[in-house]
Amino acid sequence: MRALAEFIMRGRTQAAIVALLGTAVPVLTPATIALVSLRKGSANGLMVLLWGLLPMLVYLALGQAPLMPILATSGLLVAFTAAVILRNSISWSYTLMGIVALSSLAGLLQILLIPELLAEMTRAVAEMMEQMLSDTGTNFVAPGQVFLVGMIAYTAALSSLFALLLARWWQAALYNPGGFAEEFQQLRLNALQAVVCAGAALYCFTQSVDYTTWAVLFVLPLLVTGIAIVHRFFTVRRLGMHWVVVFYLLLVFFKPMTQLLVIVAFLDTWLNFRGRFKPKG
Repeated sequence: MRALAEFIMRGRTQAAIVALLGTAVPVLTPATIALVSLRKGSANGLMVLLWGLLPMLVYLALGQAPLMPILATSGLLVAFTAAVILRNSISWSYTLMGIVALSSLAGLLQILLIPELLAEMTRAVAEMMEQMLSDTGTNFVAPGQVFLVGMIAYTAALSSLFALLLARWWQAALYNPGGFAEEFQQLRLNALQAVVCAGAALYCFTQSVDYTTWAVLFVLPLLVTGIAIVHRFFTVRRLGMHWVVVFYLLLVFFKPMTQLLVIVAFLDTWLNFRGRFKPKG
């Protein structure tokens, strides 16, 4: 991975090649755009972004189904803008809030760009879920367009977040070894950011099931902050990599872990848990 990052940073041509050909590999193209934007600024990042968008524009010009290129384009634009925010602010908390806002906008724009396709997808998802649950006897509530648009926004947020994390790790590996871990582990939301995220998520949870995708989107900055707190604890206590593996397995397969991390991140805004961690021994 470091060798690929070195190739990207050799020049704009190399970065454009990776951005153009990397569309077949998840996260690679947006990570390339983000790396160039972080290191060389928005003007250079914009040029690489245009190369990354080229396959999407060709796909649309050929008259193919517009959903995937539109979604991919949204993800690239969010990743590019988030990288610019991080470069200018040097703040992961502001960047995470920007990712949520930009992804929400990208999702809502689909209502204007592809209204007929969204309606068709909503019907298709409802029919698929009905077939899956018909034999289980489970009460079925068909998801509406609000659910689907929220899923689009959440997907854009996740893809751009993973791309930006990879790009920042690349940048640190090349120019500031160890800097990414220290920077990420210091991630902390301010009071307004924490309250806005928690309030928006709680509001969505009190609405119909259609708003669940929006709830998980709005709570994303708190979840990432919780992960950063855990990583800081592991670093201070000098715990081995096997603990990190166990943590992520729990995060994936044990749903209450996600809720716990969100609560810890919210409280950390006022209690500063990281300041209480003591080195082992």
